[in-house]
Amino acid sequence: MIELNVVLQTAPMALVVLDDDDFIIQANEKAVAMGLSVGTTLASYIANVEAKFVDHVRHQPESQLYRLEFQYGEKRCRASFEENNGDCYVWLVDVSEQLVLADQIRRLKHPDSKKMRQINQLTVTAAGYSELLDVILADSDTLDSDKLNTVRQYQHELTKNLTAMHRLVTNNKAEMKRGFVLVADQNDALTELISELLRDEGYKVVGFSDPNTALKYFRVNEHNIQKAVVDEGLICENDASLVATLQTTSPDLGLIVLSEDSDSRDHGKVSKPLDFKDLLEAMED
Repeated sequence: MIELNVVLQTAPMALVVLDDDDFIIQANEKAVAMGLSVGTTLASYIANVEAKFVDHVRHQPESQLYRLEFQYGEKRCRASFEENNGDCYVWLVDVSEQLVLADQIRRLKHPDSKKMRQINQLTVTAAGYSELLDVILADSDTLDSDKLNTVRQYQHELTKNLTAMHRLVTNNKAEMKRGFVLVADQNDALTELISELLRDEGYKVVGFSDPNTALKYFRVNEHNIQKAVVDEGLICENDASLVATLQTTSPDLGLIVLSEDSDSRDHGKVSKPLDFKDLLEAMED
């Protein structure tokens, strides 16, 4: 039986080696942590795949997503493979969290339903008063005192509704004028997703996956940065965490820590896997 070297064993992606019958004969640390076991077939974990996994994957596009089912839940993965001396090496990239976050972004990008209902109601009311004014004005070339008072009343209501709509839109624009945020996470995809979300919320954002680059940028631009969203696991060249370094360098910085094992109720911490609603709430604190 082949043995995986240290590099493959500790690789950041799940790797399994399959024999001719699709059985897993080797699995690296990431694959074991995911829930894959030596002695089982890879196809047995994948929904709607009855043939050997390799026979199936050959006919699928590289972008194909696979749903792997485990006792604790499921993972969504992309797969790539190569064959060597009769064995098949299958790399599985877990994109579950990215897909969840991307879906959250799509939903959060939708206009606020409450505000949209308010604007719609004000618009309908204003349009109604406008139509009544048209009827009154078309009914006579001259207005008696009663009609004139009615026109003035409708004009007042029309102006009130238009002013309310203007205020609602203006307040919404004001809410979008946010501060400058530094985002740092070791996962490039997560850094991009967080940055995109915060930009949509009106923040100016700069993102990094390398802690040393993030720290250098912060030291140069410290006076401009109001908040930072930082992965707790990022370690700088001096073996200190980026979180601790930022806390020491700038005690007044609005620091939000992304932690694998934190309780989301802890002040200034947001748990992973990330829920964007929790992050946005932390940003508002």
